[in-house]
Amino acid sequence: MKVSEIMTARNLVTIPATSTVADALSKMRSTGIHQVPILNGKRYSGMLSYREILRRRSIRSNSKVETFMIKTAKLTPNTDVKSAVKLLIDSGLAALPVVEAGHLAGILSRTDILKNLSKVVPSFDMKCFEVMSSDPVVIQDDEPLHRALEKFRSLDESEMPVVSPAGKFTGILRVDQISHEMLLNSTERVTTGEVIGEAEKAKVNIGSLGLKNISAEPDMPVDKCASILVENKIRAIPVVDSSNKVVGVIDSSDIIGVIDTGGSRDGVLIQVSGLEPWDDDLYDIIYHNASKLVSRLPMLAGIKGGHFDFHVAKYHSEGRTKYSVRTRLAGGSLNMVINDHDWNFGKCVDRIMETYENRLSKRRDK
Repeated sequence: MKVSEIMTARNLVTIPATSTVADALSKMRSTGIHQVPILNGKRYSGMLSYREILRRRSIRSNSKVETFMIKTAKLTPNTDVKSAVKLLIDSGLAALPVVEAGHLAGILSRTDILKNLSKVVPSFDMKCFEVMSSDPVVIQDDEPLHRALEKFRSLDESEMPVVSPAGKFTGILRVDQISHEMLLNSTERVTTGEVIGEAEKAKVNIGSLGLKNISAEPDMPVDKCASILVENKIRAIPVVDSSNKVVGVIDSSDIIGVIDTGGSRDGVLIQVSGLEPWDDDLYDIIYHNASKLVSRLPMLAGIKGGHFDFHVAKYHSEGRTKYSVRTRLAGGSLNMVINDHDWNFGKCVDRIMETYENRLSKRRDK
């Protein structure tokens, strides 16, 4: 199967490289698209996403989008879908451009893959609890928007579960709702050149926004979960238990990440998100510990290729920083998720590695 058979090629949403960030945010909100191609004339230049915008602590309303765009790999209409899925997984992006003769011919997104999941993976026999990220980060419906914005910045996600003070699931908050309220609908008038972002603390509570009350159950088949994501135009869905408590979250990357793309992979790809460029010591701790475990994977799990994903969220309280680390190790038939949190980052990562060792050893000895 070729990319041209499942890519989105009509009514593509694009943004000129000369557009401002305010214009881009407004267009992204109105279309519901969270990652948009940037065009220089008719030629593809790069991608703009909420992730890149929200990484900045302050944003000038007249900043050009080319300041925030990132360079990406490119697909062609004739690229094999399995190869494209592998590239999508390895890139960590929500979509990749399909380019022909320098011009944008289409977009291949995670949603395109989910829409055609039965074609890409004829047999997908997995349950939600096997794929979901456990210990999810949530926000209470009586919290102000600026706190949700901080969580979105640390999570690197586009949607987040909302719960009541009693811990019951009440809906899904989208990042475009936050960005619009915080950056475009500020309570004070934004003028050209004025810095917007951290200085503006919106007073609106989460519960006052329109939230989609959609969820999945732990035993629900993953392909059904994928259909719910597509039908409701959402990118992540909370997994709730019988008491309506959020026990996990599944987003499109979780589903796509366990697709067997075939062929051989050279080693295990270690991917880290959520850290700042200056967090060198934290990167070093992850890579050092992850590399030791990866070197033992052929003996522990019989796999030589796959991906080992880390996402770090930071929470600041009383002058201290608490770390939440979410991880996924996948390769071949292996798909394992382990999360932990601690005030001491090194101890947190050490415990995660120890848990992997124990679980893999038990799995091998069965």
